[in-house]
Amino acid sequence: MNMTKITCPSCQSVGQMSLLDEYYKGPYRCWKCRDNFLIEMINNELRDCSPISLDEFDRMVAEKAASDRRKNAGM
Repeated sequence: MNMTKITCPSCQSVGQMSLLDEYYKGPYRCWKCRDNFLIEMINNELRDCSPISLDEFDRMVAEKAASDRRKNAGM
């Protein structure tokens, strides 16, 4: 598991995120200003960071939770 640092484009606060895989694309919420982003990480390096709405963030989180439940049910 790798800890990576992400600097929020809105407030410049540095947050941390742990990743199991070398690639991640999904929602991220700043711990300080609470702005929502779609981020893409490759080898612990931030490659893309785009602002998204709260509705988009909530939808992505719900889809990931449902996907994780399906994966765990198949074990």
